[in-house]
Amino acid sequence: MQKKPMRVVVVGGDAAGMSAASQVKRRNKTAEVIVLEKTEDVSYGACSMPYNIGYDLDVEGLVVMSAKDFKEKRGIDVRLLNEVIGVDTDNNKVFVDNKATGRKYEVEYDYLVIATGARAVLPSINGVHNEGVFTLKTLDDARAIKSYIKEKKPKRCVLIGAGYINLEVADNFKRIGIEDITILKRSDRLMNEYEDEVDEKVREVLDKNGVKLVTGIDIKEIDGLTVKTNKGDFDADIINIGIGFKPNTEFLEGSKIKIDKDSTAVVVDRYFKTNIDNVYAAGDCALLYHRILDKNIYLPSGNNANKSGKTAGANIAGANEKFAGVVGTRAFDVFGLAIGKTGISLKESQEMGFDTFKTAITAPTKAHGYPIQDKITIIFITEKKTGRLIGAQSIGDESAALRIDVLATAIYANMTIKDIQGLDLVYSPPFAPVWDPILVCANQAIKKV
Repeated sequence: MQKKPMRVVVVGGDAAGMSAASQVKRRNKTAEVIVLEKTEDVSYGACSMPYNIGYDLDVEGLVVMSAKDFKEKRGIDVRLLNEVIGVDTDNNKVFVDNKATGRKYEVEYDYLVIATGARAVLPSINGVHNEGVFTLKTLDDARAIKSYIKEKKPKRCVLIGAGYINLEVADNFKRIGIEDITILKRSDRLMNEYEDEVDEKVREVLDKNGVKLVTGIDIKEIDGLTVKTNKGDFDADIINIGIGFKPNTEFLEGSKIKIDKDSTAVVVDRYFKTNIDNVYAAGDCALLYHRILDKNIYLPSGNNANKSGKTAGANIAGANEKFAGVVGTRAFDVFGLAIGKTGISLKESQEMGFDTFKTAITAPTKAHGYPIQDKITIIFITEKKTGRLIGAQSIGDESAALRIDVLATAIYANMTIKDIQGLDLVYSPPFAPVWDPILVCANQAIKKV
């Protein structure tokens, strides 16, 4: 009797889900892989959406690979507009609502991957669903914003929240002619996870480019397109809310899959297996192992989603791969100013019990005498007792974002300041001076170790 092929059901069809599905099929050609996606989109570059708006590009160009291509080229059964509304881990099946036809049905599985991602958090106030009020998390969000801008031609914008998405939105809205932009921030600090040196420079570039920043804001409601706050009313033609993300895990309520109480993300081990032996979870709906903290945390990002999905899929196919972990590396650009961060900040490190100190330097990124000169600021967070680098930040020209990768590698490898001091980094007038800014910072930090 012929053995029945392994059936893997993946819930969610973006970065983590399609990475998991593709990895299973690549390693097990006979496996039946079904992806259940509640929207009409799979596998798209969400992080590029602000730039897609700012450069007025075709939003469909963000799609990396279509559902049709996944079916025809990889043999993956992608079912769009099919929302999973429940999971029965005792009987290995999911409950599905076909939003196109209204039919409800069940799908059995041998292995299940939860990859439902996250959604934008909305404040608990009236008016968040008013016409002209948006979030920017999904491809449909981008489509809606672009359509609204084309029709209404807004001139005034209020951005609620000052995370990297709204900072990028401010930059790109300016690019398409929305001149009057105000950012409203609840806390007095602009860049919560960054050092003062970074916070100050981002404030400066916003002010230089005519973006108003109001901090210490308590929003009462959105009345039409007027944001009513403790510091007065702010009128707008378009509003974008960007105050964080929340895992899409509500459909797991009542199941036996363990959920983290604080983040509401799915609890997984370093193989992305849940507490149920044949159920895995990956991407922005699941926790991730952090190498510095030596524990799982919630850290949503596109690169982490791809990596975790790939690892989950490989392990379902029998690879037994242990996830190496993350160090929290990220970078973004606002009005030509590149900002990078890896590891943890001084405040974060001290709150977590590390005995640390900060070193900050500003240095040129080109050799002396080169006709074009730029500078960047490099910041090290160092553990006093060991001399180990556990955090780094950079801000300046575009090399600031690229140099953070060197420091992410150093943190990943548990390198000390002495180790970094000895790195053989490139010297070439167009790219770096004899003493690269990273080495300059290491030379200063070593004095305190």
